[in-house]
Amino acid sequence: MKSYFIKQWQSTEAYFEKNLKPTFYFCFAFFGVMTLANVVLFMSSPELSKTYFNEIQTLFNGKAFLNSTGIELWLGIFFNNLVASGISILSGGIPFLFLPLFSLASNAIIIGLIGAVYQINGVGWIPFLVGILPHGVIEIPALILGVTLGVHICNKLVKKILKRSFKGELKQAIIGCLRIYLLWMIPLFFIAAFIETFITPILFNVFI
Repeated sequence: MKSYFIKQWQSTEAYFEKNLKPTFYFCFAFFGVMTLANVVLFMSSPELSKTYFNEIQTLFNGKAFLNSTGIELWLGIFFNNLVASGISILSGGIPFLFLPLFSLASNAIIIGLIGAVYQINGVGWIPFLVGILPHGVIEIPALILGVTLGVHICNKLVKKILKRSFKGELKQAIIGCLRIYLLWMIPLFFIAAFIETFITPILFNVFI
């Protein structure tokens, strides 16, 4: 069992290094630029920020698990991130549109908006970063990795449709992405949700 797990892990690393690294870095840069751009955009328009922030609050209030605490909240955040990333990956099955990038953009908009609202209301950057970074340093790369997988699958599907792929390339991509989802993303989301539930609130209360 141990040798099988090690083999799968090594195969996962090899596939990422060979096929996904440039796409991951592109998605990471795209997310960073989009986040900063939205901070600037929303800070320049306080009324627009207030309107969108109220809409996001309404959206979050509709998620019942956010009203819970402890283990229930931990698992709620964990499964919510798993499902969201799973949908992002599966959306890569629609050729030519590269829909996972829209998911990444929406997350960047939300974070940029929250950052802008913090500044507009005089809360400051430190509480914002404390509220985001402890779990975000794990959760955000995992989310970006999910988008990377979706973009990768979409790209391989387009190549297959245009008859520019080698035999079995799409199947290989699906297997490689499934390994990454199971071996990397699930543990990362599990740890990030734990930090967000039990550690981030403590740190945030120190600086708020």
